[in-house]
Amino acid sequence: MSKEANENGGGRALDIVLSILLIAAVGAGCFYVGTRGVKIDQTTTYTSPDAEEPPTETEPEGLPYDSVEVPNTQMNSGSLILVNNNFACQTGEEGLVSLYNHKMEQLESMGQDDPKSFSVRDSDLLVQEPFADALINMLNDFNTATGDDNVIVVSGYRSQELQQQLYDEDLAATGLDYSERVAKPGFSEHQTGLGVDLDLYGDAEYDGTGIYSWIDEHCAEYGIVLRYPDGKQDITDIKYEPWHYRYVGKPHAAYMKQNNLVLEEYVQLLQESYPFDGEHLMVSDTDGKLYEVYYYPADEGFESTMVSVPAGAAYTISGTNTGGFIVAADTGNIAHEDAPAQGDIPAEGDIPAEGDVPAEGVDPAAPAEEAAPEDGAVG
Repeated sequence: MSKEANENGGGRALDIVLSILLIAAVGAGCFYVGTRGVKIDQTTTYTSPDAEEPPTETEPEGLPYDSVEVPNTQMNSGSLILVNNNFACQTGEEGLVSLYNHKMEQLESMGQDDPKSFSVRDSDLLVQEPFADALINMLNDFNTATGDDNVIVVSGYRSQELQQQLYDEDLAATGLDYSERVAKPGFSEHQTGLGVDLDLYGDAEYDGTGIYSWIDEHCAEYGIVLRYPDGKQDITDIKYEPWHYRYVGKPHAAYMKQNNLVLEEYVQLLQESYPFDGEHLMVSDTDGKLYEVYYYPADEGFESTMVSVPAGAAYTISGTNTGGFIVAADTGNIAHEDAPAQGDIPAEGDIPAEGDVPAEGVDPAAPAEEAAPEDGAVG
């Protein structure tokens, strides 16, 4: 064999050895991969993302929100619950106070006497405590502004049994099989403790005119609204009642008054146009404070709902009695002087907390022993 042939043969032998070694290395690598249980996709590059904690929940604008657990039973309580001929009252007597005793206790705590700025039917007339504070402040300020002390609160909380009696009496008087003046038993706003009827001493009836128009003009400053205004009967199913007032909270009252809304319209507006995962409503109360408000549906498949609330902000949560909650948060800001009037242009983000009525500075008065008109007010 020639030297050249020998060299060629040696080269081929080397190539064969190298090929065998390469195949063995690939086989070992495949065995390693196989034993590690990793499936290799030859067409895609994979990376293993680092483990991350769930992100903090944010509203569309990126503001941080916390979650609070709210029992679903609270859907039926709070200053914004809707009670009418379609939604029955489901609250009990929790939170009720004697309006007369409450004002007397406040006067005593301030070392004041009992000037007669307004009267209360008797010490058994009950309302929710935040409403008592608001009502006392409003009627005392009315007396200061006008000098009139003729107003008397004749009706507050009513039991379902009393409402049944009033309803039956109205049917007997009208001869009808339904009432346009008295809510159905179990469906009366008076059963919530968030509504009252006003009257006057003497032969006159309270109609909200004359000097008493001051109350309609200023009630929103105290978180109170005229519940059954003229022209809204088709919505409320109750005729115009100039004497029936309802507590909803300062920012809500301001927005409702500014936009001529009754409670049915306001709750519907929030449910349909201002849900948590959409635009939020920004309004200012009569003091210019900015608040954020939005609707949060209840998770009715469970006993409670995790409601999102602005982190670090003071807030309140009220049920609607219609399947959800309304969150109202104080932004801590004041509306600019050149900003649109409250409620003119709904914007995302702000509203106050129901029950935001100062308890101090109250100057109520109404000797319980004075004669008072009978509790014939309706609604």
